[in-house]
Amino acid sequence: MKYREETIPKSSGELRDRISDTMLSAPRRQFRDGYDFDGAFFSMSRGVENLRGRLGNAKADQLAEMLALSKAHYEASDNKLGGALMEDTKMVLMGRQPWAYPKERYRWSIDPALPEVSEADLLNKEWGTD
Repeated sequence: MKYREETIPKSSGELRDRISDTMLSAPRRQFRDGYDFDGAFFSMSRGVENLRGRLGNAKADQLAEMLALSKAHYEASDNKLGGALMEDTKMVLMGRQPWAYPKERYRWSIDPALPEVSEADLLNKEWGTD
């Protein structure tokens, strides 16, 4: 497993960026920053644990489970489901409605009061920073 300790996400924004990078890299298994496939997912999981106090246990547990299932999808060569679940992991982290993973497969509760992601959210570089 290849990863660098100093690149473990320490903020929600860094974790969101790591998720985005992994979504692009996982299907090809070509990672930046000296990562390999297992190292990228290990780094994100460690990032969730680093943020557990800020996220709360329920949200951290959900994110960890979503990352593990996404990794399993990629390992099974189902890049479409793996990427969709990674996108929804990012949405949950941002406090937005998940939308990409098939609803019939989504097994976590959804708070209907959460807003949907907007173009402004995606362009906001400060979004999700702690």
